[in-house]
Amino acid sequence: MLARVVRIAVVVVILGLVVTLALAFRRDPHDIRTGTVNKPAPAFTLGRLDGSGQASLADYSGKVVVVNFFASWCLPCIQENPALVRVYERYRSSDVVMLGINFQESRENGLAYVQRMGISWTSVADDDGRVALSYGVFGPPETFFIGPDGIIAGRHIGPIDEETLVTAIEKLRGQAATR
Repeated sequence: MLARVVRIAVVVVILGLVVTLALAFRRDPHDIRTGTVNKPAPAFTLGRLDGSGQASLADYSGKVVVVNFFASWCLPCIQENPALVRVYERYRSSDVVMLGINFQESRENGLAYVQRMGISWTSVADDDGRVALSYGVFGPPETFFIGPDGIIAGRHIGPIDEETLVTAIEKLRGQAATR
């Protein structure tokens, strides 16, 4: 009798776990709400991957900033890179800045990735992961859209496409123009 109760309890626990996991995986990770959106972007100063000094978020005050967390070992990062390159080329001489933050890997691997993928925007190394933690990054790729006022206006989890990038950038540029 006791063995039967134990078996039923185990089945109930397993079913509960399966249902919980099934419901969790049904959620689109792009819809995950976090506490960083509509809050001031956490300040940071990090070393550039190419060794040419440091870059600070404060350097881009008053501009629309697209911050992309990436890593060379991240396959979705490789998938999204062509869209990032096209959008960078589109906005490179405007009030829009792209900033790449290398996530959880050596500077050497990050720099090799940047060179191999044709990334010419500023890329920095988050050596200890504190910046990623302050932004609430789950894992790369993640892209944040920061308005000229320094407030995080949006966040995209996972590989991003060109249309999503342009739409978010234009929305921020439009808001800046009406101020």
